[in-house]
Amino acid sequence: MVERLAARLGVSEMRLLIGGWVLAAVLLLAGLALVLTGSTIVGAVVFFLGVITSMTVAVNLLRLRAGEHAVKRPK
Repeated sequence: MVERLAARLGVSEMRLLIGGWVLAAVLLLAGLALVLTGSTIVGAVVFFLGVITSMTVAVNLLRLRAGEHAVKRPK
C-alpha cells in the first residue's frame, strides 16, 4: 500500500514514511497540549491517532527495510 501511495504522490517510499512520522509527531504533541490545557477527551483522541500513525509508520518502515535486504544486488 505504501508503494502505491508513494507512486501516486510521486515521492519515494522513504520520504513518504518520514512525512508520516512528522505527522505522527504533530498529532502526539497536539494531543498532549490539548490534554494539558483541559480538553481531555479531544486530546486523548488526537494523541491516540498519533500513536496509531506512529506504529503504522514503524511497521511499514520495517517492511521497507526488510524488502531492501531481501533483494540481492549484483556485485
